[in-house]
Amino acid sequence: MHKFFYGTLFLAILAAGCAPGEPETSAAQSARTLSLIKQWVHGKYHNVAQFEADMAAGLAPELTHRPMHQLFVPVNAPQLKGYIVYQQSSMDGSEDPAMIFRHGLMQYLPDPDSDAIIQRELYFKDPEPYKNLHHNPDLLADVTLDDFTWDAGCDFFLRASPAGDMVSGPLLQGKCVLFNQGMQKNMYADDRVEITATDYRFHGRYRDDAGNIVWGTASEELNSLRRQ
Repeated sequence: MHKFFYGTLFLAILAAGCAPGEPETSAAQSARTLSLIKQWVHGKYHNVAQFEADMAAGLAPELTHRPMHQLFVPVNAPQLKGYIVYQQSSMDGSEDPAMIFRHGLMQYLPDPDSDAIIQRELYFKDPEPYKNLHHNPDLLADVTLDDFTWDAGCDFFLRASPAGDMVSGPLLQGKCVLFNQGMQKNMYADDRVEITATDYRFHGRYRDDAGNIVWGTASEELNSLRRQ
């Protein structure tokens, strides 16, 4: 029993990268953040309770959170660096391909310039064959970065809280820009992510050059997706 206890303690100290009482190193902080992401980001999520609460409160449309259904599944992609999670958003929470409106990979990488973990969203150049990828993960055996599009300006920089009860972080302000063809104008992402053991939260809104919200809720309450 004593051997097991001290062995476990040693492994815990080693994982932290420092002895008890010493400041946590950048590498240890990054490793701790990634460890929590691996524990927490998986499964089916939705924000139906939040949407129903908004409707019951009679909030104005611009303050109402739209209903969202999300799936996160860790996958193996041998040709891609980092920790990889398949993500899929559907209109009704089903796996009906007609209801899936967004899907791709989330790539988690240590930031070489800080103690943060980068969350990068990769989208397939040819998306249709990869819907419901979690049922056929072998499709990722040969995919490389050449099969995806992404924008490094839209990376999130995530860090674990000192208490270890949340992983959170923002985008770099003003770096994530999309051109809206319908509006013929740029949209600037106003976003951050908060991850806990039970929730995945984000703002997911965009502003125009004048600062007006052109996509997403005007509420300061993040979209709160609860794992089911």
